Parts: sequence; structure tokens; C-alpha cells
Amino acid sequence: MEDNRYNITMWQGSTFNLVITVQDADGNAQNLTSYSARMQIRPSYDSGIVTESLTTANGEITITAANGNVALALSATRTANIYVDPLGSTKPPKTTYVYDLELIDNANTVTKLLYGDVIVLAEVTR
Repeated sequence: MEDNRYNITMWQGSTFNLVITVQDADGNAQNLTSYSARMQIRPSYDSGIVTESLTTANGEITITAANGNVALALSATRTANIYVDPLGSTKPPKTTYVYDLELIDNANTVTKLLYGDVIVLAEVTR
């Protein structure tokens, strides 16, 4: 498996959108008919805390099967709540989380599509 690391940067309090095109070995868009997807954002890989959870079931991930597109979307309200300072002090300019994005086919085979860091840049205007 190739290294599928992809770091994401998002602004707290801003709408976040990202479209990923899944390709086969020849570089053609993979048909994703009957696939679903899920993604979790956590403070660290070993954390039991799920900061955000995006799925095709909750509508925050949409799949355009014929084009091989997987679209992620979080509203400004959702990104505004991603970083909560546990000590109540001034928010840092950025906070790093981790994520992975998985595809699930109709046989329940899970494939890790992407993984990496989610860098959240603190919101100033609220």
C-alpha cells in the first residue's frame, strides 16, 4: 500500500470542504458504487475521545460513485467547536489532531483511504 498520508488544515469557525478523487492503479476514477465512508478526528491516535465523526450516514461525507469522489463537509458551527481549551486560557494559534478516512464496500471490507494530521487554526472573529 502506498503512503496515503495527507494533512488537513481547517479554520475554526469556518465551513470546511474537501473533495478526494479515488483512483485505480491506472489513474482512472474508481467506481465507488455501494461504498460508504467514515472519518474520525481525535486528539491523538491512542485517545478514546472522538473530537468529530463524519460519515456517509450523517451526511458529512458524500460519495459520487461514478466519479470516484469522496466529499467531506463540516459546517462553520461544527468547526467552531473542534478546539475547546481545557484550561480556559487563550487559544493557541493552532492545534493538531489526527484522523483517518475509511471506505467500506458492500462486503464490509474496510480500506484506509487517507490518514494524517488535522491542523485547526484558531478563530479570531466570533
